[in-house]
Amino acid sequence: MAGEKKNVDTIPVAWVNGLQSHDEELAIVRLMCKRGGGAHRVMLENPEEYSFGDDPLAAGATEFPGASVEWALPDPDVDPAERRLEISVLVEDLWKVAAAWTMTRTDGDWCDFRLVGYDVYGEQVIAVGRRLVLVNQTEDATDPELPKIPKTPPRVEQPSVRVEPSRPRIGPRSRREPNREAEWYERQRADAKIDAHLDRLAAANEAMLDHVSRALDMATSSIAAAPDLVRGAREIMRESINEQREMFDRYRDLQDGKSRMQEQVVREEHKTKRREQLLGLFHEVTKIGAALAGPVIQEGARIYLNPEARLITQYDRAQQAIGFILHSLQTPTLLKIFKGKRDQASAFLTVLNTAMITENEREALLELDPILPVLRSETFDEAVSTQLRYAATYIMGRIAFYQIPYYAEGA
Repeated sequence: MAGEKKNVDTIPVAWVNGLQSHDEELAIVRLMCKRGGGAHRVMLENPEEYSFGDDPLAAGATEFPGASVEWALPDPDVDPAERRLEISVLVEDLWKVAAAWTMTRTDGDWCDFRLVGYDVYGEQVIAVGRRLVLVNQTEDATDPELPKIPKTPPRVEQPSVRVEPSRPRIGPRSRREPNREAEWYERQRADAKIDAHLDRLAAANEAMLDHVSRALDMATSSIAAAPDLVRGAREIMRESINEQREMFDRYRDLQDGKSRMQEQVVREEHKTKRREQLLGLFHEVTKIGAALAGPVIQEGARIYLNPEARLITQYDRAQQAIGFILHSLQTPTLLKIFKGKRDQASAFLTVLNTAMITENEREALLELDPILPVLRSETFDEAVSTQLRYAATYIMGRIAFYQIPYYAEGA
């Protein structure tokens, strides 16, 4: 039919190709838009902030949610087909953001978008454009007697490389999302890595406890000692506990995309510290006589086997960590966190409960957006136990894995 405009609602393959070709150079990817003439400009949450100047983001403007993505460098061992699948999922998310912008921020049903990629120095390395049209328009579209064609959400264009992971069983209440096979594959691969990491942590903890057990066995064979040597052994044990807590605090702060590499460094440093402390303990224990078997065992068990010093419960999903925080927080602790404001404490628990019962892990993490400032605050860290701080750290790690953006208050 004359005058017909074809829907453009599939994800741009040119964007996928461009991003994959510059995979090693990118540091951040940003969507920019325009309608009609003029240059493309950044997408802002509040249109009034365009008055901030040529660079509103530098002046403190708030970017439209999802309009920019920090680029995660590829694993050197990743298969190119898997990497293309990951980039396709990312482009699909950006295309959805473009559709949301077109429906809510424009006067019509189309908008021109440009995908711009920058390197770590802020230099532009890629710029690919594409127009998004949400509705068919014909010459007869102005006729009031003709039914209006509804807007349709973007479709997913399947990548050329065929990847077939084993497909999970989907319950009747599961929500089906576009490209759910790719999302499930990525989630399974990430969960497997996290499980392997937690298994290694548990094995390291078991090895450490075995070393301490051997040290205590050596103490039982000693035949003489002095009170000052007992105090010296006790101080070494206390320093070991303090070092372990410091290592855990450093682990809690690893929340960005480089957390896995830094986590390995912390774990190795932790292992070295414990080995050095145990060697010091062995040196002191050899000087102790036979009469110290009872005092050393009792004091070591009281200090080192403190539940606060053990590794925390393992989690398979973010909902488990959310539920642990929900059921562990007591009223005095909540009132301390919220400075006696019971209504805020009640709202905090309500958000946690909603996220805990959400089936999809990514959607559960999105539910936590209103209370992320609380989980990240120093007041929360000081008020809660080590177990709760670890649960909050696990949640932040899952948020970083799904690349869910966080906009601090006032940004």
